[in-house]
This record gives sequence, C-alpha cells and structure tokens, in this order.
Amino acid sequence: MLEALYIALSAVVPVFLVIALGAWLRRQGSLPDNAGRVLGVFVLKLALPLLVLHLMAQAQPQDLARGSFWLGGLGAQSLMFALVWGVDRLALGRGRREAVIAGMNASINNVGFVGLAIILNLFPGNTEALLVTGLVIFATNLGISLTQSWLDCLSGGVGGWRGLLQKLAGNPLLLAVLCGMVLACTGLGLWEPLDRTARLLGHTAAPCMLLALGYDVQERLALVHQQRLSSVLVRQGWIVGCKLLLHPLLCWLLLWLLGVDGLWLTVSVLLSATAAALVNAVMAEVHDANPTEAALSVLLSNGLSLFSLTGFIWLFIGLGMA
Repeated sequence: MLEALYIALSAVVPVFLVIALGAWLRRQGSLPDNAGRVLGVFVLKLALPLLVLHLMAQAQPQDLARGSFWLGGLGAQSLMFALVWGVDRLALGRGRREAVIAGMNASINNVGFVGLAIILNLFPGNTEALLVTGLVIFATNLGISLTQSWLDCLSGGVGGWRGLLQKLAGNPLLLAVLCGMVLACTGLGLWEPLDRTARLLGHTAAPCMLLALGYDVQERLALVHQQRLSSVLVRQGWIVGCKLLLHPLLCWLLLWLLGVDGLWLTVSVLLSATAAALVNAVMAEVHDANPTEAALSVLLSNGLSLFSLTGFIWLFIGLGMA
C-alpha cells in the first residue's frame, strides 16, 4: 500500500511543483506581468489544439464510436451541473448567472491545465490514455461552449443557436477534435511532417499550462482576500465536495453500469477528479456573476485536488487499474 501511495504521489506532486514554480517566478519578477495570460492563450489557441489533433488523427473509428463512454462521461458532467445549478437557483434562490457558474465549478474539469499533465505523468507514452484524455477534453470544452452561450443569453449578448454556432465555429479545441475525427474515420491521418510538428508543439501544453496556473495564483488570492471566508465556508465546501468527490464517483458509477472498463474508465474518473476549470472564474468576471466567490471555488478546488487526485490514483493502483 505504501508503494502504491508513493507512485500516486510521484504522479501528482510534480504537477503541483511546476505550479509552485510559476508562483515563485511571479514573485521574483522573472517574467513580464502578462506572462501567465500569454502562456494561457498560447496553450488554448495553439499547443493544446495541436496535441488533440495529433491524438485524434491516430484514433481508430471504433474508439470514437464508444457510445457508453460518451453517455457515461457526459451524463456525469450534466447531472453534476444540474444538481448544483438546481440547488443554487431553485433551493437557494440565487441569481441565474451565479447558479450557472456554480454548476460549472462542480462539473467542468480542469483537464487542460492539470488533468493532461497527470495522465502524461501516470501513463508515459501510452497512446490510448492520451486518446481518452483528448476525448474528455473535447467533452469538457463542449460543456464550456454551451454554458458560455447560455451566459451570453442571460447577459443580453448574442445567444441562442446563432451565438452557439458562432462560438463552436471559432473554438480551436473543438475544431481540432472534429478535424481529428474526420482524419481518423477516413483513415487519411496527418501528413507525417505536420504530425511531428503538432506533436512537438502539443507536448509543450502541459508545462506551459501549469506555469500559467501558478503565475496567476497571487492574482486569484487577491480576489479571495476581498471577501470574508466565514460567510462562504459552507457553500464552498458543498461546491468543492461535489467537484472533487461526488463528480468522479458518479462518473465511475455511470461508466461501470454502462460496461466501460480499463483505461477508458480509469482515465475518465481521474480527469473528473480534477478541480474546477480556471476559465470558470474568468467567465464569472466577464458576466459579473459574483467573480470573487467563483475565484475562491476555483482556487480551493485546485489546491485540494492534490488530495483527491492522489487518493483516486492510489485507489486505482490498489485495484490494479493503474
């Protein structure tokens, strides 16, 4: 058991050490103040889409047609969003935009900034594990796009089907997944030089994302200090508990009931055990949906995910599933 725990910590701790390095670089002033934002844009607009394209283009059509995998993963994400949104909006009477952000913080995974790095560290060189990660990133990004369109409607911006289609058409991650699916299903694949270029740039995504996360930690802490922690302690415990414990357990249950096993189950559950996506706090600020509280949820869940991820990895190792 101690060996399994050591392996789990070895997979998780390096991720948080890189985050700590990003925070240290910010304190030392070693990089420009906008370095975190620049790294984040580079990853989201270029590196991560290229990595996903590289992985998807190598997939087999039968891998993409796993209906039980899609139903289990998307079902868990949707149920968690509906649960927290319902409690916020219907039981507590909170605002519509605030309820949407709360639902996102309980269901939208930090697969890009932390999840990808965890899988790369735990399953080095495993193409199947990376393929599952790419599909989960696609599902997560789809959830972000849909809720972003909803928030635009609530804020009076361009919404509905027109707004949704505009956002989907301009989303690099979704476009990369769709192009990769076409290349995989047709058997064309990527031209070898392009594939090598995509792989080379794509594998910079994980370290750049983690550095960007650490670089902006101080800024997030400044937002948290503006609000009394005691007034939101119970609420934060509810949202963070749903994200780090209930969501992965629900994902595990649904996938198991649908007959999904092996790496497809293990990777999906581990990715659902990651924290709330950082973009949630940005969207809360843009749509004036209590951004301080949203930033606190993101910050707390990312810090505590060290323990949730370590626990689930240790459990999977003990069960012989990782």
